[in-house]
Amino acid sequence: MPHRPNRAPIAALLFMAAAAVASTPAPAAGALLTRNVVLVTFDGVRIQEMFGGMDEVVAANDKRSGIYDIERARSLYDRPTADERRAALFPYFWGALAPQGVVLGDKARGSHVTLRNPHAFSYPGYMEILTGRYQPEVTTNDLKRYPHTTFLEYARRELGLTPEGVAVFSSWEAHRLMAAREEGAVFVNAGYERVPASLATEKTAWINDYQMHQMALWEVGRPDTPTFYLALEHLKAHRPRLLYIAFGETDDWAHARRYDRLLDALHIYDDYLRILWQTLESMDEYRGRTTLVITTDHGRGVRPKDWVEHDAGIKGSEDIWVAVIGPDTPDRGEVAPAATVYQADVAATILRLLGLDPRAFDAAAGPPIAAAFGP
Repeated sequence: MPHRPNRAPIAALLFMAAAAVASTPAPAAGALLTRNVVLVTFDGVRIQEMFGGMDEVVAANDKRSGIYDIERARSLYDRPTADERRAALFPYFWGALAPQGVVLGDKARGSHVTLRNPHAFSYPGYMEILTGRYQPEVTTNDLKRYPHTTFLEYARRELGLTPEGVAVFSSWEAHRLMAAREEGAVFVNAGYERVPASLATEKTAWINDYQMHQMALWEVGRPDTPTFYLALEHLKAHRPRLLYIAFGETDDWAHARRYDRLLDALHIYDDYLRILWQTLESMDEYRGRTTLVITTDHGRGVRPKDWVEHDAGIKGSEDIWVAVIGPDTPDRGEVAPAATVYQADVAATILRLLGLDPRAFDAAAGPPIAAAFGP
């Protein structure tokens, strides 16, 4: 989301072998078990928290972390090792989801996921995800629709779906413009926006009103709770083949320099993933036929003084991560070492999972992530 106010030899051989596997071209389009894809993005979530949980370096600096109650934060999230800390922060993700797929991006273990765009902030990042390539004219977070076809609208057209069959729910209003080059090409609910009565269930109608009484930290988006539950109701009522949920509060709390609240938000996201996956597994149309893709739009700084920010000049902003969980992805959990993967590769990965040829979408776009289909 937008910037806020103040806001050994053997090891080498193993790495080369893993890199060769990871860089092997994805198999040609063919019959896969996946019929549906759910994409989830966590705005501005660093690899440090994703793979190491509570960052001891940041948390140790009282003034730079902004932690209000360090005893509470440590009791909830601090543990002796990085693996234990990440399990405390993301218990469902690391305990239940990751073993059913692949997770890439832990640089400390030799896996790197990074950006093609040089900017390392939200609009360029989301456009790279949605279009499968770096778009040079996207240089600001200004709310603007660009003339680039996204994989969302391409999938809708190629699969012959109604707009509701490809749905976007976002806390940031900008996704209303980013989701497609043409308004109405896919269903979008972004920012403080009501779901139309024609698509609303009784619970949706209640959430429509509820969100208007919730104050977001900044003015450009709504809190993530209504975003999630509106998306969940749409999933249950309209059975989309492709659903995209974009959360934003993690970026908000980081820009506000409240590391404790950032950790709390991530812990809540983990429970959103639990509810989402269990809902999918409870529905015949989705059980065993759905792949979940989770990633972020950019990283952030790595030091106590700059972890709150992200930009081309802030080291760490280019480091991101991606997880692919589903029936066509090998049950490997964290994959490292691995060849470099790019943000631009997400679009082709999702199209391939939907049985579409990514090259027909854009031959110059990033390729499918090989590890998501590998042995």
